[in-house]
Amino acid sequence: MSFPMSLRLSTALLLSLFGALPLRADPQDVRHGSVMGVFQELSFEGGMIVTAQHADDRQIKDEFSGSLDLLFNLPLGPGVWTLYIEGSTTPGNWGISSFLPESNADVGTALTRNGKGRLQLSELHYALPLWGGKLFLGLIDPTGFLDTSAIANDETAQFLGVGLVNNPSIEFPDYTLGAAWHLEAGQGIGGSLVLSRSHGLADDGGKYDRLFDLSHSGDGAFIAAEGYGFLGGNTVRLGAWVNTASHERLDGQQGPNSNWGVYGVADGSAGPIRWNLRLGWTNAKVSKAADFQALALEYPCDFATFGLGVARTGASGDLESVEATLQFEAYVRFDPFPKFHISPDIQWIRNSGFDLDGSAWIAGLRMGYNF
Repeated sequence: MSFPMSLRLSTALLLSLFGALPLRADPQDVRHGSVMGVFQELSFEGGMIVTAQHADDRQIKDEFSGSLDLLFNLPLGPGVWTLYIEGSTTPGNWGISSFLPESNADVGTALTRNGKGRLQLSELHYALPLWGGKLFLGLIDPTGFLDTSAIANDETAQFLGVGLVNNPSIEFPDYTLGAAWHLEAGQGIGGSLVLSRSHGLADDGGKYDRLFDLSHSGDGAFIAAEGYGFLGGNTVRLGAWVNTASHERLDGQQGPNSNWGVYGVADGSAGPIRWNLRLGWTNAKVSKAADFQALALEYPCDFATFGLGVARTGASGDLESVEATLQFEAYVRFDPFPKFHISPDIQWIRNSGFDLDGSAWIAGLRMGYNF
């Protein structure tokens, strides 16, 4: 198998960054604490988010949405139990998230099979030490172990757009049964391994009984490996994944139909500005998203934090007359009171989901409270 020149050049760039910077410690995952440290006692944390969005297209209705996160950690025996409960309001009919799903990574994250908002058990897993790292078993979120970033990974307080939270070219299952092993880098190279079902709660219409149906036709496994190093105030990650579920080839021909991909993530800083770079390539024979590139910048100052990002998702060559999806976002986050933040943002999206001609501007406002 030969990779395109752009992949070889981009990988070489990431590797050169990797070798040029001094090591630092592994940070905790910023989204829901999935890559956990050692807990000495029962802990609890939570957060509430309310978001309002308006698009410049009159055919698209304004949308108001809310979410709730509750995270419990209970040390027991040699490890720690983690329980994550998530709540979401019902997405509005003819709302922004229906027409421009890339615009809000926080809307509709906990839905019933009928698309109604609900309170759901999203994660329940046990973590225990193994081979110098930690092994996580149970209902897990693979995005907590892979493709993480310190500045572009939390839709509740950082970028809201999907392309600036995770790499959309990676076919992650959404909350699924599996196992993950995470090794903190310390003074060397760290890594994560994930083995899970190919489908999760959101992929199966929010039905818990499907999580345990291992014989369902067309299902498979999601397998991923990531290695990383921490160099001064910088991080570089390289990973590969495969989703063995049955996929239809976009050209209609018969042949191997698993989806797979490789990706890279780099976090760094240039003076007071922090940056994140994401790259990814997939099996364009079965994946509409053939490649992905994103650059995000964060500038914290005394009174606010500013963010600026752009993401591009390239379309498979087997799709007819389809151009890449482009997404731009700028936000500013204020923290007027302890544990409370307010964040206005502006987005521009072109060719949403490879299906919508033209472009749209979206203005948004988030308010969040952590406890």
